[in-house]
Amino acid sequence: MGVHGFQREGNFLVWATASIIWFGIGCAALEPHPFRRPLWLNSRLGGTADVGGGVSEPDAPEVQWFPQPLDHFNAKTNATWQQRYFVNSSFFDGTGPVFLCVGGEGPALKPAVVVTGEVHCGLMMTMAAERNALVFAVEHRYYGESNPTADLSTSNLQWLSSRQALEDLSLFIDGMNAKHNLSEQNPWVSWGGSYPGMLAAWVRYKYPHLVYAAISSSAPVRAVANYKGYNDVVGKSLHAKDVGGSKDCLESVRAAFAELGLLLATSYNWRDVETQFNVCAIDSKPLDDAQNRKKLAETASMAFIFQENDQSCNSPVCNVAKVCTVMTDSSAGTPLDRLAAVASTAMGGQCLDADYSADVRSLTDTTLKHGKARVWFYQTCTEFGFYQTCDPDSQCPFTSAPWVSTLGSYYDQCQVAFGPKVPAGNTGGETGVETGGKAIEAAINRTNVHYGADRPAGSRIMFINGEIDPWRAASITRSLPNQPAVIVKGASHHQWTHPPKPTDTDEVIDGRLAIKKQLNTWLDDREQAVFYI
Repeated sequence: MGVHGFQREGNFLVWATASIIWFGIGCAALEPHPFRRPLWLNSRLGGTADVGGGVSEPDAPEVQWFPQPLDHFNAKTNATWQQRYFVNSSFFDGTGPVFLCVGGEGPALKPAVVVTGEVHCGLMMTMAAERNALVFAVEHRYYGESNPTADLSTSNLQWLSSRQALEDLSLFIDGMNAKHNLSEQNPWVSWGGSYPGMLAAWVRYKYPHLVYAAISSSAPVRAVANYKGYNDVVGKSLHAKDVGGSKDCLESVRAAFAELGLLLATSYNWRDVETQFNVCAIDSKPLDDAQNRKKLAETASMAFIFQENDQSCNSPVCNVAKVCTVMTDSSAGTPLDRLAAVASTAMGGQCLDADYSADVRSLTDTTLKHGKARVWFYQTCTEFGFYQTCDPDSQCPFTSAPWVSTLGSYYDQCQVAFGPKVPAGNTGGETGVETGGKAIEAAINRTNVHYGADRPAGSRIMFINGEIDPWRAASITRSLPNQPAVIVKGASHHQWTHPPKPTDTDEVIDGRLAIKKQLNTWLDDREQAVFYI
């Protein structure tokens, strides 16, 4: 099984060994946790160009609404709600395909999503112009402005699930076929990155008569409770030379977090740690609370969440190379001193948040305005898991002694957020499902049985992942029959789905070319057939 890549030669792609890693059989765009975001994003220090692009108000597509059943699986319930979507028909000549940008766990879609594509569907918009496609973008229930219920109480979240969302997509596609007089000569292609990438693949699996092909970017389709793989990939990224990592960098990070763990384990060090890391003054002694010590160790690790890695960013510690420059600078003191410097720089001089009670308040806020953090977390507790632990037997480079980022700690948060049981809306008619560990693991197993995890049976689905994206550990990275898989060397979380930038690496550019080549082949093949399944 070879390891290959594409390089450009004129207008063609030729096989080479530099840019993209293909894993072939035969012929061959998530938050890590509601509170685990890169520190430079939390402090608004990203330094990355706006990938969404500006759209002037007169040119912005109008928001539209599509009625959906509240519960697709209960015929006795006739309640409905309005799903928000956008359409762009400026390229469509009546004969082209239909491109669907699938919404997910992010903020409200902007009108620009069907103009520039924003972060999930930039390549989709490029190809829409080339293929004369009709373009739709649709929000996911409970996210953005598509709110099926008046609040986000646990009882009102019972209709939040990927299965309900896929039913929404199927009815949306059927409704748009009727509204726009579309036929089988206008094949639908679903696009998405991250959780929307999961949905883009699954809507093709579950509704092959409605969706012809799917482009699934950075999609962790294998649900897993103890997601050790996330931080294992972070460790490998710190060592990856092609993005500015090194063995020295990884060893320095390990040493820093090991020392931090030792200091957190003994009470007489806590005041010094509070001072060195400029811990926010929740009270006079914030680290006396064990939950706050856990929060500090995890917050410090957020300086190393490289799913957002952008090699062209311009703030001081916004990517692997810049973080490693600090972490390998022996003149900056001990590894712990360097870690404190990285955290301080990432926070822009602001204090470092270690307030666990603030997390609890956020997870238990049921208002539409302030409670959105609990929405994705609900799906992790009832469907997916994805808890990024730092177990002693893993390759996690962060604090594992004392062992604070345990699987049980996440299970506890599920119970804090949603109580001992969730209602039966997602569970096939059971009276209620416990949010304890065994129940969560059973729900995760049901998800994998339902969708096929990372060994699904399907066709015309392309899986693309970034080499340093921690989510690739739960995705499909080896091609399956009729389901090609690509790893983009040096890339992070669905970078290739963003609108093009002058600073894009050759590997990201080649990743887009590989997607275009594959999808064009599928679409050209369809034009020679009357039916598709």
